[in-house]
Amino acid sequence: MPRLHPSRNTGLPPGLELGLACEKDLPQLEPLMRQYFDELDLKLDPGELDKDLASFKDAYKEGGFILIKSKTAAVGCVGVRAMGRGKAELKRMYLKPGYRNLGLGRVLLSEGIALAREKGFASLLLDTRLDLKAANKLYEKFGFRDIEDYNQNPRAERFMMLGL
Repeated sequence: MPRLHPSRNTGLPPGLELGLACEKDLPQLEPLMRQYFDELDLKLDPGELDKDLASFKDAYKEGGFILIKSKTAAVGCVGVRAMGRGKAELKRMYLKPGYRNLGLGRVLLSEGIALAREKGFASLLLDTRLDLKAANKLYEKFGFRDIEDYNQNPRAERFMMLGL
């Protein structure tokens, strides 16, 4: 897994590593995404809503997919997916329950924003659910603002954007 920003202190606790996911990381990503879907009580829809996971390599090639890994498993992730016209979308931000309240959500979001800027995107959009209160609060702290529905995702209740 290629490391991100090796000269910058990311605030990760000992034993965790942050980097861009590559093909060899997919076996660790699958159980993490399965847990993500189970926790949110969602059904996987690889044909439509979740096609980014079905064609992972193509979906994130212009952006990237960031993982936080322990020695044995992926414990957190966030994706940056190109949408065209200078826009990118923040996708699949998730931390396993045992890794929450350690500042890792802040690390993931900060690194996702930094990656979007490095790739030259002008804005970063996201959709989320209202019951994900901690995530919504974090997005607001980072300067995301409410916008109109941009993707007609039936799972989402809130749509946000950050100018980069």
